[in-house]
Amino acid sequence: MSKEIPPKRVAPHMVSPTTRLLRDSMLHGNPDFYGATDEEFDGNGSNNGVNTHLSIHAINSTRKRSIRRRPILHRQWRSIESAVSQLPAIALVTLFHLMVGIPFGVSYFPVGWKSSTFAAGDDISTSDGGGFVMDGTFPIPHKEALGIRMFLFSTIIGQLTMTYASNFRNCIALQMVENVPFCQSLSYIVISHQGYGREALSTLFFLFGLASVIVGAVFYTLGRFELGKVLYFFPAHVLVGCIGGIGVFIAKTGLEVTANASFGMVFFEKMPLLLVVFGFEAGLRVLNHLTKDSTGTSRYPLLSPIYFCLITPVFYLGIWASGISVETAFSEGYFFPPLDDSSGDGSVMSFLSPLWSESTWDIFRIVDFSTISWAAVTESIPTMVALVLFSLIHVPINIPAFAVSSDVDVEINAELVAHGYSNGIVGLFGGLQNYMAYTQSIIYYKSGGNGRASSLAVAGLTSVLFFFGPSVASYMPRCMAGTLLLHCGIDLFLEGVYDSYGKYDYLEYAGIWAITVVMTTFGMEAALLMGAVSALLTYAIQSVTYLSPVRGSMTAATLRSSEWNRSPEAFNVLDSDVTGRVKIEVIQLQGHLFFGNISLFGETVKKIIQSNPAGKLPFIVIIDFTLVLGIDSSAAQAIIKLRDQLSHQLGTKLVIFVPGSASGFPCEINISEQLNTARNFSGSHVCEDMDQALIYAEDALIATVNKNLLYDSIKGSFLSNDQKDIISIEDEKSHAIELLFRKCPGESRQVVEKFLSYFTRETYNKGDVLWKQGTKSDSAKLLVSGDLISKLEYEAETTETISIGSVIGESGLVQGSNRNSTVYVLVDNTILYSLSSEAWEIMKKDDLQSAQLLYSIVVRYLTLRVQHVSNRIFETRCLPI
Repeated sequence: MSKEIPPKRVAPHMVSPTTRLLRDSMLHGNPDFYGATDEEFDGNGSNNGVNTHLSIHAINSTRKRSIRRRPILHRQWRSIESAVSQLPAIALVTLFHLMVGIPFGVSYFPVGWKSSTFAAGDDISTSDGGGFVMDGTFPIPHKEALGIRMFLFSTIIGQLTMTYASNFRNCIALQMVENVPFCQSLSYIVISHQGYGREALSTLFFLFGLASVIVGAVFYTLGRFELGKVLYFFPAHVLVGCIGGIGVFIAKTGLEVTANASFGMVFFEKMPLLLVVFGFEAGLRVLNHLTKDSTGTSRYPLLSPIYFCLITPVFYLGIWASGISVETAFSEGYFFPPLDDSSGDGSVMSFLSPLWSESTWDIFRIVDFSTISWAAVTESIPTMVALVLFSLIHVPINIPAFAVSSDVDVEINAELVAHGYSNGIVGLFGGLQNYMAYTQSIIYYKSGGNGRASSLAVAGLTSVLFFFGPSVASYMPRCMAGTLLLHCGIDLFLEGVYDSYGKYDYLEYAGIWAITVVMTTFGMEAALLMGAVSALLTYAIQSVTYLSPVRGSMTAATLRSSEWNRSPEAFNVLDSDVTGRVKIEVIQLQGHLFFGNISLFGETVKKIIQSNPAGKLPFIVIIDFTLVLGIDSSAAQAIIKLRDQLSHQLGTKLVIFVPGSASGFPCEINISEQLNTARNFSGSHVCEDMDQALIYAEDALIATVNKNLLYDSIKGSFLSNDQKDIISIEDEKSHAIELLFRKCPGESRQVVEKFLSYFTRETYNKGDVLWKQGTKSDSAKLLVSGDLISKLEYEAETTETISIGSVIGESGLVQGSNRNSTVYVLVDNTILYSLSSEAWEIMKKDDLQSAQLLYSIVVRYLTLRVQHVSNRIFETRCLPI
């Protein structure tokens, strides 16, 4: 008896591929290494931490069994099994492809470009709306079969690409059927240059492919550089208007396909054909209405698709009940003509004839670069641009919607790249644009479709339809295609025009109707031009009507700047009802200033100033541009003109302009230089922000009363860097007492001196840190000389400079809270007087009068911060109550 070798632990990276394959076969039924093992094995092949022991005996015992297996089939068995369970979903989506492909496939070329299978006497000429009447014969047989295969080929390429490039596991690709109007527009352009021959068809297919390549390149570029959000900047009402116009065009095309005639008086002769379509459409509308719930949502989402599938058997049943033969119905135009080259004798060879029929491969052989009309290509550029722009609007709508519906988190930029690949590939073969279709994807998802194998099965069955679909379409009545097109067209029209009522203002809604009417009457290029005009007009009028350039105004009586350490005499000037801040008028602007509202802006500013009582006109006007987004050249010139009007007509001595940014005004013209002309606080001045503007205005008010108050020897740098060694400590303390005395108005000097006696002197050098944000507050400090800066570490690193005479850290010391910011020293020999927490506790216990001074300083600082201009000019929730 052979002795079994004990199991030996093998490092994962040392396991050979053959051993790993045998192990996987034995333990897990040999899953597919290209994805199936990702959930069961880690990157090194180990079984998620489970120690797997293999023996030579075990390997030998499974070798023969593994050899007898078919590894490829076995590795894919789970995927195949999953795909079989999803056959209903696969079959349903494939059937939808055929049902959608027939009506739209026969619509890519104008009806007036007659199929050679029609009788010569049929009147099916069509017009492009501009005087050109199309009435010619299609250069190759089976025009409708060519269109159906164009639809299916684009869908197949899209499905294959999305299967491998998209992050969705159950998305369904479809030819971009909304672009049918563009296809017909390009046909008119090409035929006007080259006639109805094969050369025109060659140029047309070249344009189809070129458009797809351009669409793919745009999609790829947007996704590759993560610019997907750009697609959301299309004006919504312009898109809705285009949707309404597309709906009218598709509905009109549906009627033309049904009647096999151009839209016009000839329809009365084709009324029996149209009545069938109207009847089916009315029936579907009634059923949809009856099956809605209380919220207006259909209880049966699959009602419409099933209804369309039932039109064909119901039609056959109807002609049978009426005693009309299929041959008679065919002769009267109820069916499409034969769409393939099969003999129709019922034999297997006849059925398989599309596989080797030359017409099957026409879409790949039509383009001949030697026959392309470059004049037609040049004339088609506007239409191509419109096609590309319109192709971009579907994807940013479909992707987020399907992600929400299928509960999958995907990146829109990655999906844009996938659409770029899909359209680029199909364009190289002269194919039409494609995209991920939301409706078909939802149906497929809710029917259980999921995974790569089933997606490939959808592509495979659609490929079968590529060969045999036109043969099947020959047995489909025209009313099926006409009803589907009419229904889709009416739905799009209602979505664009009816459903949007009340969701847009009257100006935008008028633009929606204008775009729809222009598209129906003059075509896609005119509609896109109308959309641009509507968007600009709406923007201009709404900017004037709904957004006043003046946000509001107020006097500066209750506003405070960061200049809190002025002398008592200076504060007396600023608080006066005659010479103080009440003489400052603050006007805040917003939005865009341009030629459309600049007149309103100027008149409003002048009315605000003139609304003050006689004798109380503002001495200084501050105009704040912080919330202004843009200024055009007309507005820039008007601002300069307004400055002159305020000075000369209204007697304003000083006008201060605040751009709100270090980079200046949001304008191409450098108006800062023209506005910064003040001399001796007279004229106009530019300040970066409102705090600087209010400081400058306060200085102007003080200078009007007493210019000497602007030079504050106490607030100024008492000790220069080269004099610190010869200034006595007594003089320094006297200086500190004077600084504290300003913080405690009404108190005696003896009380302030006693309060300072609790402080200790400290000296710091450049780069020192007084304290870190979040540390315990253990002192309050008075800045006697030097410069400090406070920084918020975790809030965009906001900074604030600290001026001489400021008391810092007082709020944290009193409240016992942590430091709210980090304080750095900016210059050498910075002198501070510090009140420690120990001294503060002694003060509270033994000297309540001195402690009250610190409480007063805290309240004073809090009051000044609440009334600071930054808290008051943008919001009014911090009132000085």
